[in-house]
Amino acid sequence: MPDGKDVSVNEIYKEQYAHFRAMNEILYKIPPLFAVAIGGLWYFAASQLKSDRLIAVGIFLFAAIVSVCSVFIMTRFSLAFSRYIGNLNKLDGDYAVSLKDMTRPPSTVKIIQFLLWAATVISLAGVIYAVVLLFCPPFPS
Repeated sequence: MPDGKDVSVNEIYKEQYAHFRAMNEILYKIPPLFAVAIGGLWYFAASQLKSDRLIAVGIFLFAAIVSVCSVFIMTRFSLAFSRYIGNLNKLDGDYAVSLKDMTRPPSTVKIIQFLLWAATVISLAGVIYAVVLLFCPPFPS
């Protein structure tokens, strides 16, 4: 260590396990956060369809951007999470518990990313719908 203090492997293990535990707690708080943010944008955009369609287009487009950015955030989170799992598995040795080598079922992060891509598609469908309403108003009944 640069400051001359040696850190034991046991201390590193405890610290990394604490980080892993905190990240795991965060992982299960992320979906409701995304649902509230994107769902709130959809609700606001849908409420603007009758009064100001251009605003609705902008909000649906912003919801799509938020969804795509959230996928990238989850990718970075997954990489860090995987590194912690790898380090902990090395230190656990024969006692390591990991699903990392399994291909099915998909990981929690992959499921969240899939749902965010679905939210992107739905948001872009909202953009198209609002643009169509903007330039082609509905026929009078």
